[in-house]
Amino acid sequence: MSKKEINNIQDFLTIKNENQNIKYQIVNIQLLLRKHPPTAVIGFLDELHKDYSKKLKDVIKEDKTSSRLNEIIATKFRIKMAINCIKKIDKHGGKAA
Repeated sequence: MSKKEINNIQDFLTIKNENQNIKYQIVNIQLLLRKHPPTAVIGFLDELHKDYSKKLKDVIKEDKTSSRLNEIIATKFRIKMAINCIKKIDKHGGKAA
């Protein structure tokens, strides 16, 4: 996988707080892809996505008006987009279509 492809995936997994000028990485994908094959990273991200689904259910039960609901949904979306990018790159032999 090229550095450009990895950076593209990392962008989905990085959250910027514009007000406080802070960046937060959900996962350091470069480190994971350096040490593990794409299928293992996808498996890890799938499990992480499931964990956030559980958190989402808990927050919905607790307080449907909580701002945490928005954060969890956004994080789940970002993880899913990263999974889709890795699958697409892996399917095309390491090159984005």
